[in-house]
Amino acid sequence: MIALIFYLLYFLMIAAATLGAILWSLWDRKRQNYDTLYYWLSVIVRYYLAINLFAFALEKFFKVQFNDLGLYALSETFGDMSPMGMAYAFFGYSNGYNYFMGIVECAALLLLFRRTMTFGALVTLGALANIMAINYNYDLHAKMYPTVMFVMTLFLLLPQVKKLAQFFFTSQTTSLLVIKAPIYKKRWMNVTKTLFKVSVIGFHLIFLLMAYWDDYFYEKNSAESNSRFYGMYDVQSYVVNTDTLSLENPGRWNQFVIGGNLERVRLKNDSILYMNVSFEKKQILVYRNKLELQINKNEINEAYDYKVNMDSILVERQIKSKLYFELSDSTTLQLKGKIKSDSVFITAQKRPLKIKDFRLMKRDFHWITEVPYFY
Repeated sequence: MIALIFYLLYFLMIAAATLGAILWSLWDRKRQNYDTLYYWLSVIVRYYLAINLFAFALEKFFKVQFNDLGLYALSETFGDMSPMGMAYAFFGYSNGYNYFMGIVECAALLLLFRRTMTFGALVTLGALANIMAINYNYDLHAKMYPTVMFVMTLFLLLPQVKKLAQFFFTSQTTSLLVIKAPIYKKRWMNVTKTLFKVSVIGFHLIFLLMAYWDDYFYEKNSAESNSRFYGMYDVQSYVVNTDTLSLENPGRWNQFVIGGNLERVRLKNDSILYMNVSFEKKQILVYRNKLELQINKNEINEAYDYKVNMDSILVERQIKSKLYFELSDSTTLQLKGKIKSDSVFITAQKRPLKIKDFRLMKRDFHWITEVPYFY
């Protein structure tokens, strides 16, 4: 339902823009040109693309979009992965490829300057085409967003199409157009325009760098301070109220992972639950369905004007279940709390398993590979 609303929103925006363009053209049809209006529209489009793609690049440099592979992803069988999970695992494996993608996306910063705009737009168009191909073919959640940015980049290149075709496909001499900036008669207006440009660019770039830098070190420090809890746990006993569930019970927890970018529970029938872990409170919040969770979050935010303890209400509505955990010894974790309206007590044993124990993570780079390794 949420996805349909977003598609409807895009349709309404396109319809409104088309209708507005027709009405404006009819009303102001005597005007000779829109050079000034086009300049400021191109500024908005260029800055929007440059800042957003720079944010995408920082996500690659700091590995916050495609995280390092954790125990859950490494222990998941290939056939049980979703297309999106497979894509994220592929990109998350390699730091070098993330840096490469980030550098390519940083080319969008060339859009900030009129003389480098065309080259920046060409590189950005290729980067966005690749993002669209991945998101569409691997069923990633963001499909319309990169498509819209792709169309915005095409808009910037439209005035150059003929000259680019001449450059690439003919032997004719040509030169690229540079958008003419309006020149104001009063000096203070030109100075103000320059200061505004510098402040907008500087604020966004510094803000983004600080935000991702802080997130990176927060995650790193959190991982180091809570490393004793991190690991894969096999459930030894699962007690609901006073009944101990057998190994064959489909509702019984089989295994769960704490730490890394995916914290999930595997049930006996191979279905999964999702978890949020708070190490400060030694608390785990468990929920079954991401879509249902998001719908309820939106309803609660609207009802309480975004000033509410979200988790408490979700637990009260039995959308999330709350459990508390303790290490009884270095390898045994005990969880107790409620799932729905039932009291639950779980004992789990930590596996002596590390990231580097997996074959995938043992494989290093080789300049020469004489024997093909397919597995």
